[in-house]
Amino acid sequence: MNLWVSIFLVSAIAGSCLPSGFAYVDVCNHEFEVFRSVIEQKCPRSLYPSPPIEVDGDLLDKLMDANHGNAYISILFYTSRCPFSRAVRPKFDVLSSMFPHITHLIVEQSQALPSVFSRYGIHSLPSILMVNQTMKMRYHGPKDLASLIQFYKETTGLKPVQYMDEGEPTSLDTDGNLITWLHNGSSIREIAEREPYMVLALMFLSLKLAILIFPIMGSRLKTLWALYVPHLSLGILGETSQLFGRALHMIDVRRLWIKLRLTKTRNFQERAKNALASVSLGKSSSQSA
Repeated sequence: MNLWVSIFLVSAIAGSCLPSGFAYVDVCNHEFEVFRSVIEQKCPRSLYPSPPIEVDGDLLDKLMDANHGNAYISILFYTSRCPFSRAVRPKFDVLSSMFPHITHLIVEQSQALPSVFSRYGIHSLPSILMVNQTMKMRYHGPKDLASLIQFYKETTGLKPVQYMDEGEPTSLDTDGNLITWLHNGSSIREIAEREPYMVLALMFLSLKLAILIFPIMGSRLKTLWALYVPHLSLGILGETSQLFGRALHMIDVRRLWIKLRLTKTRNFQERAKNALASVSLGKSSSQSA
């Protein structure tokens, strides 16, 4: 009996409190909706950060044609084969979170024709292009995050909604740098197969350095030739003439010595003939007597 009485009392109390509870929930929901509407007016949903959109050449052209008004679009042109491009990609993701006002697009080299890159004036990768209806501004400068933020602020006049700290990667930190590869025993051929664009870039820089250095070295060598070679030539010619004169003198001495020997031989032969003639005359006179 006491159990049924207790259940009845609890049900009565719950029934009496139920309308007031629903009224309290309605008041809370109304206050929350008012608060949410005020927040959305100050921070519209369009400012919520969104990751960059990967597009191909055709979709990029369509988005650019559909861009009306003064809305900014930031485009990253890159290639997944290049370590420098791979180092810029995470920075571009951070920029899309810091500047949600700006639409961020990513174009990979294999997803677009070369004519698309030429149309937007892209001749090297990675490249960042800021575009709106009236202008196209390409970023020229270091690819660190602070410099990119400064470029965004100066070009668009917008400020980042938040600042994010990022460990700045090195140019080759995705797969290790060139020195690490060499220390690990990787050959030049393996590095060329793994990173052909980096090898081509190093070859281009070496060729450009050689083009700059060789004319300077050529002019210096010409100056040294003009200053020192004539004196060396005169000295060599003087020594050569002296040696030639000594050789001629030795030849003359040898000729004189040969002539002297011939003269002595002739005199000896004549004396021998005279001696034989005198001996034969003496014998003939003694026989006649």
